[in-house]
Amino acid sequence: MNPLKKLASEAGLYGLPSILGRLLNYLLVPIHTAVFMTDQFGTITKLYAYAAFLNIIYTYGMETAYFRFATREKSGNYYEQAFTSILLTSILFSGAIFIFAEQIIQFLDLSVETYIVRYLSVIFFVDAIVAIPLAKLRLAHKARKFAFTRMSSIVLNILFNLCFLVLFPFLAKSGYMQWDTQEPFDIGYVFLANLLANACMLIILYQEIFLVRLRFHWARTKKMMVYAVPILLMGLAGIAVEQLDKIIFEYLLPQNFYEGVNAEEALGIYSATFKLSIFMALAIQAFRYAGEPFFFSQAEDKEAPELFAKVLYYFVSLSLLIWVGVSLNADLIGRIFLSKDAFRDALFLVPILLLGKLFFGIYINLSIWFKLTDKTYYGVYISIVGGLVALVGDILLIPILGYTGAAFASVLAYFSMTAYCYFSGQKHFKIPYSVGKIVLNILIAGAIIAAFFYFKPANTGLNYGLGIGISALYAALMFLYERKSILSNKLK
Repeated sequence: MNPLKKLASEAGLYGLPSILGRLLNYLLVPIHTAVFMTDQFGTITKLYAYAAFLNIIYTYGMETAYFRFATREKSGNYYEQAFTSILLTSILFSGAIFIFAEQIIQFLDLSVETYIVRYLSVIFFVDAIVAIPLAKLRLAHKARKFAFTRMSSIVLNILFNLCFLVLFPFLAKSGYMQWDTQEPFDIGYVFLANLLANACMLIILYQEIFLVRLRFHWARTKKMMVYAVPILLMGLAGIAVEQLDKIIFEYLLPQNFYEGVNAEEALGIYSATFKLSIFMALAIQAFRYAGEPFFFSQAEDKEAPELFAKVLYYFVSLSLLIWVGVSLNADLIGRIFLSKDAFRDALFLVPILLLGKLFFGIYINLSIWFKLTDKTYYGVYISIVGGLVALVGDILLIPILGYTGAAFASVLAYFSMTAYCYFSGQKHFKIPYSVGKIVLNILIAGAIIAAFFYFKPANTGLNYGLGIGISALYAALMFLYERKSILSNKLK
């Protein structure tokens, strides 16, 4: 099979659970924004921001290390080594969080009950121990089982949310069962649903988890750790770019910056708007699942650099469709998914947030050079630069621009990572990327979005119609143009 077609096929299968799952999860957004207040929504966002950091710590780069050594050395039981290592450390980490939940709440100044942190400790544990089994499925190209596992967890999470927040309260009000019907509901139901849904993956992955022979060979584990630690540091710095603003936002926003809205409520509004950038994140996630094993498997091919250049070009083309489509229809999407008017106050940020995600997707593509050359320490440098730009940007811009400053800080951080990765990569692993065409396409898409927002009609119906029409026209023109480019096989 043509390598590009194979990548596209597997990206679809690997990305299907993420794409469908996150789209289905979007069905929860109107429910959450209906039953929770803006400050509660902000608290949920903050907890999941902390969770994003801990998920990186729990797996500490062992997935990528497993890919690297399992593909380079056909023997060595690297699956058992990686799984055993993560199992032991996850027991240690989750045990500590469970026992010291109250102290953690006090230290982080969280407005949550102890049981919520303990729910999270179990969620972290399950997420960690299924990481290597899922990686094994990806490496073995068992995309269907991977997709089924992920989709099962996602669908169950949605069903449990619907039960706890909609069905059970309705039945209680109708006199059919006992359930707390007082609104706003306890946010603990969101995390309980997550916990129960994650547990199903243990059943589906029974063979990969419970029938595995635990092994701990220190020499092999140490070799994997040396490779993985830079990935861990890179992951932490990278997640800082994405999530740090949500953790420090309340501390940086001046009092009364937004009339009638406190800092925690403003975080909830910003978080709801950030949800709309999920459409770009879908493409990135699908690519990451299929792309990493693909790049490693193609690395020895003499035509790999040209192939990698084509992958980036087509990835950007797809991402631009998302950028234009979501940005031009942000008002319509927000009206559908954000139940209360208060959650729609920052929809003007959607194009900015999506642009940041676009740069992040480009960076993910470019970053393959230091993984293939075992120069993963470059990933640490690049991510630290991005994290510092995000931190400084948040500190400088949030007090002046509020959540608009947070959005611009993320764009600056992702752009700095992209630029650093490209220029350093061309020195060590030269790839003939179509930089000129990519930049031109981004500028054209940006001009379309800017023009639409500048001339956007006040009439709601006309606004929605133009947004859909221009998005469809852009997609059609891009398809015709890229179809010709693909057939002629000219990308430079």
